[in-house]
Amino acid sequence: MKKLVTALLSGALMLGAVPAAAYAEYDPSEQTAEIDGVTYTYTIEDSDPAGITIMKVSEVEGAFTLPAEIDGHRVIGIFDNAFLGQTKLEFIYLPDSLEYIGQSAFAGCTSMTQVVIPDNVTSLGYSSFMGCTKLFTVSVGEGVTEIPDECFFSCPSLKEVTLPSKLTKIGNEAFYGCPELDTLIPETVTSIGYSALGYTSASHSSYSTQVDDFIIGGRVGSAAETYAKEYGFDFLDPDNYLAGDVNKDGRVDAKDASSVLTEYSRASTGAELTFSRWQRLVGDMKPDNVIDANDASRILIEYSRLSTTSDSSL
Repeated sequence: MKKLVTALLSGALMLGAVPAAAYAEYDPSEQTAEIDGVTYTYTIEDSDPAGITIMKVSEVEGAFTLPAEIDGHRVIGIFDNAFLGQTKLEFIYLPDSLEYIGQSAFAGCTSMTQVVIPDNVTSLGYSSFMGCTKLFTVSVGEGVTEIPDECFFSCPSLKEVTLPSKLTKIGNEAFYGCPELDTLIPETVTSIGYSALGYTSASHSSYSTQVDDFIIGGRVGSAAETYAKEYGFDFLDPDNYLAGDVNKDGRVDAKDASSVLTEYSRASTGAELTFSRWQRLVGDMKPDNVIDANDASRILIEYSRLSTTSDSSL
């Protein structure tokens, strides 16, 4: 499966490097315009008012602003493959007029580091940002209700993703190959496809493997928690978890404090650490992104408080 997808992507990128005339017939409905040295190939859509779909853009580099209007018409769409393989594009400013982004529209833009999808966008295409290997942060606008299949497939640097509050579906392999991903899945999401989160290709292999220490962030009782349980991932609801319970026994007690002190001792002596990422988050009581004696002390204080509360309720 992965070999096939990789081959398809490689083939697509090769096509993206070839002039359109070499592999596509002339479309009389297409028009061109040159703005600030950039050539846009576009079609005028039968909408009210009429809008433009960008079919192809000549090579751009660095930070690039897609115009909101061309020849007096609003830019409402980016068609399939429009920016495919533009390896010098680092950041793109998308206009608020934009309503949809097509399949593989930005696939293979290997220098792009961030993207902000405007709120008026309601549709993202299959694999629209596939293979953007330096993409680090993404903000998906409030108009999007579905992250399609393989949308951010093989974006290994992707870490910060802000998802819209009305999102309902995350497609198959939507974030496959994104081992650094740290995001909160909205509770409005009711469907998460296979290998959508927490999966990548094994080293020197085409076979899938789960990402070590991957955490699914979401709300208790949501599809995110169901996905985490089904595939054996750690799950964390940032507003509903038992801080200090590093051994996952449903209690905060001296055992947790002892585990934290042991981990702190390992860190102090340079020994190999054993806490998972989830344990580090739950055990960081201060919080200061460090597991140390202060955390153990706070766990014991919490243990004492909970014990007192429990006794007083008898």
